[in-house]
Amino acid sequence: MQTKKTIYDVDYEKSAIIIGNEAKGVSPHCLELATEKIKIPMSGKTESLNAAVATGIILYEIRRRNLTN
Repeated sequence: MQTKKTIYDVDYEKSAIIIGNEAKGVSPHCLELATEKIKIPMSGKTESLNAAVATGIILYEIRRRNLTN
């Protein structure tokens, strides 16, 4: 998925998070329904994350924001 927005660039208020699996990603239908597409910035040559790990990182960012507000 090609996007410039990262997990730090979006407002998660009243949102649903769709995580695709490692092999097939998110279905075309779900991609059409999405209003935002985001990525997790990674350093080095890392290309992808396990879906469970990616979910954990996104949920941590949402929780972190809620604790600081």
